[in-house]
Amino acid sequence: MNSELLKELSNADSVASVEDEVRSILYRELAKYSDEVFSDRLGSIIFHKKGTSPNPLKIMFCAHIDEVGFMVRHISDIGFVYVVALGSVLNKSKEMQMVRITTQDGKKVEGLLNVTKDSNGNVKEMYVDIGVDSADEVKALGIDVGDMVCFASEARQIQDKVIAGKAMDDRTGCYVMIEAMKRIHGNVENDIYFVGTSSEEVGVRGGKTATHLIDPDIVFALDVANNPELVKNYTNHRLIGKGPMIVHYDKTLSPNKKLIKYVKELGNEHGIPYQSDMFGGGGTDAGNAHLEKGGRLALVLGIPLRYCHGSYSFVHSDDLESLTQLVNCLIDHLTYQDYQNFINFIPVVIFSRISMSTATNINQNEKLIIKQVISGLMVVSI
Repeated sequence: MNSELLKELSNADSVASVEDEVRSILYRELAKYSDEVFSDRLGSIIFHKKGTSPNPLKIMFCAHIDEVGFMVRHISDIGFVYVVALGSVLNKSKEMQMVRITTQDGKKVEGLLNVTKDSNGNVKEMYVDIGVDSADEVKALGIDVGDMVCFASEARQIQDKVIAGKAMDDRTGCYVMIEAMKRIHGNVENDIYFVGTSSEEVGVRGGKTATHLIDPDIVFALDVANNPELVKNYTNHRLIGKGPMIVHYDKTLSPNKKLIKYVKELGNEHGIPYQSDMFGGGGTDAGNAHLEKGGRLALVLGIPLRYCHGSYSFVHSDDLESLTQLVNCLIDHLTYQDYQNFINFIPVVIFSRISMSTATNINQNEKLIIKQVISGLMVVSI
């Protein structure tokens, strides 16, 4: 595993619409493997590997490039920098955490994130103490309303195969995209798109706009789910080190069952471990993507994390390797015929040539329709 690349992705700061740091890493790593690189108008970056088939499938793999974090909302007279959360930051990580503010000119200013609470103990306001005593001193450092604020966590290896760092949602998905595209050797049958989507944490936005632009047949969202760390029995299908998750349901997507069956069988055939999971809530880029332009197939392939949306999350390298292998298997094996089977929802009336020749109670127009059905020119629903 390229642990240094994952650490670099984790350490980069990138909240919704301020995503240059991660976008630059993706471009540096993947541009040379792509036939074309372009973006949508939100900032999602798209890497296209063209297929050689005369009738290629368009397959999109996406991982979002933003992270949960904060934005400067107010600078107080006594030099405290008040912030609002961008995305669902873990409550336990909202107080007494080191963070860094990125100014408009790219300067990094560190400080301590703290909170005020109401009478029930709920977080009321969040502010950053950067060690000064006036608003003028804050402004002299270039800090202004709207600036990005991220956890100042430095990624590190804490066990042989476990890495801790901020923003593993969804830098782990970005890492898998990079590794999978690098492992494509030679030509591919289908059109493959790897997409770093913008603004997922604030309303799953980039998945929608990128899908509209690309118009893929199938979308695979490479995202994460939180592992309830104190539960390690059969009820927990998000155990780190046990394989990626094939997600059967979340509140925004109930995937095509034939597609789920195909992906599971592919994993079994190639000895790739996986876990079957479903979410009671939440959602990913796949939720918006599958509703574009009359609908399209979509599936979430998840990476289990501990402490998702916190100042540090844990990820297991075996899960990243297994998901990378599964992505490459999908690239190598999915066919247009598979896709047609997935979306074959309409029952077909089949007539034999014997019944055709012996039929006496049908007119000439009906006979023409039957001939077209037999020859494959027309599908008739029951």
